[in-house]
Amino acid sequence: MGLGSRWITIALFLIGLAATIIVVRMQQSPPRLAPLVAEANVVAAVPVLSGDALPQNTDLLRITVAPQALPASVSIETITADLYAALAYVSERTAINLTAPIAVRINASPDCALHGVAYTDIREVQVFTCSALPPSRAVNILAHEFVHQLAHDYYGAAHLRSDPILLEGWATWGAGRYWLGQMPDFRTFVGTRPSLPLVASHLGRPAAEMNTLYYQWASFVEYLIITYGRAAFDDLYRSGAGTPGSADYQGVYGIDLPALEAQWRTWLNNGGS
Repeated sequence: MGLGSRWITIALFLIGLAATIIVVRMQQSPPRLAPLVAEANVVAAVPVLSGDALPQNTDLLRITVAPQALPASVSIETITADLYAALAYVSERTAINLTAPIAVRINASPDCALHGVAYTDIREVQVFTCSALPPSRAVNILAHEFVHQLAHDYYGAAHLRSDPILLEGWATWGAGRYWLGQMPDFRTFVGTRPSLPLVASHLGRPAAEMNTLYYQWASFVEYLIITYGRAAFDDLYRSGAGTPGSADYQGVYGIDLPALEAQWRTWLNNGGS
């Protein structure tokens, strides 16, 4: 596929998505916002939900679905199966398992504004959606939220002060196919011309810029893991101080973040040829 055709494909893919906001609640930390989510794995039509909120307690996911949150054709059994599939996928991809059950709340959004939140300190994730939206969109968001909880379980207190480049880059990378659509990896998705610097705040940005930044961060995480290995990445993740660029890149990798960013951009260019 030529460069022009490739960017047209990505543009059409993104245009078809609704703006999505994901908020991650950290102890004594500001909310974290996230961008558009790739639409994939549409849930098939199955029996009808009841009129009241439906709790579904299982070993790891304690799922509650509010009225009008999902299409009437989608059963609690189906959404539960889809969420367990997402959890299994992100657990395998990140090589992390939950240390205890979590509450999963699928809430009805009156204006169909799709967004999510992870309360990792109290082991609860939420998504706000509506019956007019494909259930797959909610599953995509929750895949990202599951990774935040896995990170809290794995990195402990260090997760609460992590560098947002790594915090959100890891959660986006960990969600993998739930955010990639038809793209094989984040290197391919980002392509050869990332438009924002890595050290940039995602707060208060338009959805399109937030989308760009989150996918860039995921691609940067992908680069770090492929190039330097997972053990070094884990050390880096634990070293953050809550602001973009605050992790100890120099101490872990022997080079600073600007040099790493330059290497990452070269890697993107080489992969895109």
